[in-house]
Amino acid sequence: MKWSLYIGKPAGIKVFIHWTFILLVIWLSWMHLRQGHGLNEILMGLFFLIFLFACVTLHEFGHALAARKYGIDTKDINLLPIGGVARLERMPEDPKQELVVAAAGPAVNVVIAVVLFSLLLITGQGQIDISHHVTGSNFLSDLLIINIILVVFNLIPAFPMDGGRMLRALLAFKMKRAKATQIAASVGQLLAIAFTMFGLFYNPFLLFIGIFVFLGAGAESRQVSMTESLKEIKVKDIMTGNFQSVSLSATVSHAASVMLKNQSSELVVINGDIFIGLISFKSVINALQAGETEYPAAELIQEDVITLHPETLLVELIENSSPKHQSLYPVIREDKLLGVVTEKDLNNLLLERQALLNQ
Repeated sequence: MKWSLYIGKPAGIKVFIHWTFILLVIWLSWMHLRQGHGLNEILMGLFFLIFLFACVTLHEFGHALAARKYGIDTKDINLLPIGGVARLERMPEDPKQELVVAAAGPAVNVVIAVVLFSLLLITGQGQIDISHHVTGSNFLSDLLIINIILVVFNLIPAFPMDGGRMLRALLAFKMKRAKATQIAASVGQLLAIAFTMFGLFYNPFLLFIGIFVFLGAGAESRQVSMTESLKEIKVKDIMTGNFQSVSLSATVSHAASVMLKNQSSELVVINGDIFIGLISFKSVINALQAGETEYPAAELIQEDVITLHPETLLVELIENSSPKHQSLYPVIREDKLLGVVTEKDLNNLLLERQALLNQ
């Protein structure tokens, strides 16, 4: 991911750490120095930080591995100074599955907390003062408190926390998912207002949480409402026959001429009404620079092009496509090209739906 460092691929899931961790390390070291701590205290603080984010990472793997059970892959896990994010390909819409996936993260922290408390009992440190400041000086005790905080925070019944998704899943057993999302989002926003009001007078950190929860709840509600509104639209409903193409026998110079004339970023290569492939503007420019003007344009066809069936639901295209990979999607039936769906078509439709939701 951009601005992130790849650190490994445990269980087949890529894990990245954001560059802003450098700022966190600098800040933590500076705080130790201000308190007159030496090198040993600084190193212990950083050591504690590593274990803290190991717990956060395991939390995200809880979500990822639970989702894998239902055939849902995880794109990656990204660690930020404020926590971790497991980017699932999608959230399961079945309420039972969503409940399991959402609960799996906090469940991991519960297990970690039980293990840590057991170790404290074994070492004769069973008396835990949860009111003291977490500094990492009492390693096991502080790590236990952190995991308890992670469980409690994530179980707040508000998006984007796990508790909000669990509440939605429980409601979805009795009603449609869109309605369940609206109710869960409303509950979350009410809690956010309470956090904000309390934070104004007592704790600025709660003010930050309130704003974060309020915005997250609203975003989740809008996203689900838009997804539901797109569920009945099929690719054939928005495809267009207005696209630029060249024949199988076209040369690079001809393809370049068509692209420049029509300001196209991609060209469709056809043989009669049979779809052959796509050619990108970049590949044409590279061929021209190499002096291959009479080179067959068909030799520049892109690999791994996403094609669509006319009956494909539009929401499937939005969830699974990669706009950076191609800007138009050929609509094919039995190898015959029926039309294309362009990135512009998709953006216009999404803007139109967003405008309707905001009314």
